[in-house]
This record gives sequence, structure tokens and C-alpha cells, in this order.
Amino acid sequence: MLAAVVMLTAALSSWKAEIESRGVAVVVAEARQSAGGGLAVAPDTPHLDLLAPYLGSQDFAREFALMEASMVFQRAPGREVAFVLLNGDRRAEWESRQEALIAHEFGHAWIKAEKYPAPVYVSGGPHACLAIHTGDITQHVLIRREMERRGIEYRRSWLEQLEKVIPVRETAPPPPEEDRCARAQLAAEWVDVKLALKPGEWPAQARYEAAARRYMPEVASTVERIADYVRRHDLSDRGQHREALKAVFEMLKDLVYYRAKEFRVYGTLKRKRAAG
Repeated sequence: MLAAVVMLTAALSSWKAEIESRGVAVVVAEARQSAGGGLAVAPDTPHLDLLAPYLGSQDFAREFALMEASMVFQRAPGREVAFVLLNGDRRAEWESRQEALIAHEFGHAWIKAEKYPAPVYVSGGPHACLAIHTGDITQHVLIRREMERRGIEYRRSWLEQLEKVIPVRETAPPPPEEDRCARAQLAAEWVDVKLALKPGEWPAQARYEAAARRYMPEVASTVERIADYVRRHDLSDRGQHREALKAVFEMLKDLVYYRAKEFRVYGTLKRKRAAG
């Protein structure tokens, strides 16, 4: 049974009220895969008509299956709504850290309410994940600051999740080369680590980075370029935020379409090994 109402902590209720005071309704709902290949939410979910195109999209359902939560922003005459969708099929993975998970998605809704620019999302294909991860890289900088200002703890659970992937990446084969979104996803995750942590704050960081470099070596140079760019710009300034979106998108696009420097070297070596 899907419930249309998700209980919020005091910190989340306060943030939700602040977002809504700026004219953006916030709807938190649990979504599950439906028998028809899309997603299902409780029938009494507010503003369900605006969410329906996403619920019926098999492309979005496939992308959502890989996420624990997502924020979907929709406009209609007289309405702006931020839907925070929790992946009910993965509830066991996130239930113990629900506040941090919802807070993260509230952060994306807050950025929309604050009228920051955002990439245009087009469902399906590599451009969809490019938009998602471009937005994540730039917006996470502001979201982390805001969660810390509001006293919402997120680092412990975030780092615990990262520690779980380290042994996998130390031994697993890389994803198929045609999986462009996998490269963008890892780049965004790795940039977060570079930007969020002070030197020595996370004892496992060196091992994490070594595992990521071993798993997808072609991603490393793009991560360094993006992290360097973001450090040199004030993303709370809307003009600089817009320019950062453009720059990050182009760097991720170079990565996923095989134009990143290390990917060219890595690909050449692979071809030589295959020929030899």
C-alpha cells in the first residue's frame, strides 16, 4: 500500500514551509514500479495530474529504478510543484537515513524556488543523464551548505554508502564502454567527494579514489577539471552558476562521447593490447 503522506522531521517541515512560501508546492510521495512498466504512487497524491507524464514514462521508470529518490519539478498555469519521489522498491536501503535522503531532494526543490538556473531535462538517452549529473554537480555545492546550516546530518550516511562501493570497484570489471551514463554518474559522485571533504576528513578517501581510478580510469581527468573549475567559482552567484552549468555539461559531454583526454589514452592502449 502506497501512502500519499510521508512523515517529516521538524527540520524538514521547516524547510518545506520555506520553499512553499516562495510559491512552490512540495509533494513527498513514495513511488514503486507498476505492472505496466511505469511508476505508481498513491491515488490521492496532490497534483497527480502534473506528475502523470513521468509516472507513465518507461524511460523515467528505468532511470528511477537506479535511484533512491528523485525531485521532479513541474509547472502549470497558477502552479509550480516540486515532487519528491522516494523509491519504495528500495525502501530497505534508505529507510534508516530517510531525513538525509529527503533533505537532499528538498535541496533541489529549494534551488528551483530560489530561481537558480537548471539544465533542461529530456527523458531518455545520454542527454538525460548529462542533464541530471550536470545539475547535481553544481547544485550539490549549495545543497550541502544549506543542509549544514539547517543542522541536518548527512555526511555519515553518505560516506557509509560510498564505502560500500569501494570493494566492488576494486575487483569488478568496468561497465560496457557504450554505457555513457555510467561514466557521467561516477564523475558526479567523485566530484562530490573532491569538493565536500577537507583533507584527512575521510580516512577511506585515498582508497575510494584509487578504486574509482582502477574501475574507470578514463573518468579521472574530467573529475579533476570539473572540481578545479567549481572551486574557482561562486555558485551562489546566479550568473556564475549558469556559466558553471554550461562548463560542466561540456566537460561531461566530452567524457561520455569519448573525448576526455584519459579516455583517448585508455582506448588506444586497449586497442594495442587487443591487436597484440
